[in-house]
Amino acid sequence: MKIVVDENIPGAVQCFGQFGQVVTRSGRQIGPEDVLDADALIVRSVTKVNQALLNGSSVKFVGSTTIGSDHLEIDYLRAQGIRFCTAPGSNAESVVDYVLSAICRLDGLLEKLLAGGRVGIVGYGNVGKRLGRRLSALGIPWLAYDPLLDPQLYACLRPLDEVLCSNLLCLHAPLTVSGPFPSVHMLDACALQGMPKNAVLLSAGRGEVVATAELLALIDSRPDIRLALDVWEGEPEFASALAERCAITTPHIAGYSVDGKKTGLRMVAAELADFLGRDLSLDGGKSPAPVVNCVGDSAAMVIREAVLAVYDVAEDSKRFSEIIHAAERGRQFDLLRKHYPPRRELAYCDLRAENPTMASLLRAVQGGI
Repeated sequence: MKIVVDENIPGAVQCFGQFGQVVTRSGRQIGPEDVLDADALIVRSVTKVNQALLNGSSVKFVGSTTIGSDHLEIDYLRAQGIRFCTAPGSNAESVVDYVLSAICRLDGLLEKLLAGGRVGIVGYGNVGKRLGRRLSALGIPWLAYDPLLDPQLYACLRPLDEVLCSNLLCLHAPLTVSGPFPSVHMLDACALQGMPKNAVLLSAGRGEVVATAELLALIDSRPDIRLALDVWEGEPEFASALAERCAITTPHIAGYSVDGKKTGLRMVAAELADFLGRDLSLDGGKSPAPVVNCVGDSAAMVIREAVLAVYDVAEDSKRFSEIIHAAERGRQFDLLRKHYPPRRELAYCDLRAENPTMASLLRAVQGGI
């Protein structure tokens, strides 16, 4: 069989090669001519998989190694009898690591949260739930908003206006444009005015949840609010006027850990193997766990030391700052993603501290309680 694969999925050629001929293409440039005689298509979120792409093709399986599905025209795939899958939760821990790194990098935020400040989570899905567990392990209060879930089943759920009154507001809602609670442009500057003084708004889900114009209006009226943006309306293009006013700017890489990518790849490969009725062979080798020795003598010092030793979002933000006013910003945005340096997740690292109390805190940083 012929399998067309996004060239930026690490390990895809070797993994999917066991099923047939693998042909790699740039994700944003995959067109009808590439998939006309293909049997399977493996993509990331940058490829719009719809009727325009697949009409008349021989594709019978579509897999996306990412957690979202807004780039897939699901009704069309179902109508055509095309099997499809995504990789929900595969890079969720990586996104949580991104949030923790931002907390550690923004001056005073970690100390404020450890002293009783609150985190608000908009979107209580795979990322939201994992973020909540990690915050609880660290003793940081939090609330969540998700209108699609029953608040009687989740005690953490609160009305949106209550969640907005948080020192750190994290947006992790998937992008939806229909249904009773569409997430596209769900928050505006007026709603975000309710955030406390010196609050932080962090967006690492989909850029269209808040319109660019609304974010600019917010920081015009509330310059005390700091923005940490990983996702942008209209990617790969982005508004320079907004980017230059953010405390942290990154090119949609919150979930770009090596471990998360491997998990997503394996999830889709398992679905394809099931579709074909084939056995799946996976590389069982494990990468050595990075060792981090922490010597801090306070909770904030140890958390910051451990998190930033594994992943420092400031390095990504610095690289992004260099393209804010560059020509062909969209192309530069994609190049940052394409050449993103390898990054491990906290859970796969060996975090050490001699003090038993601090050692316990490090387990919480990784997700254990």
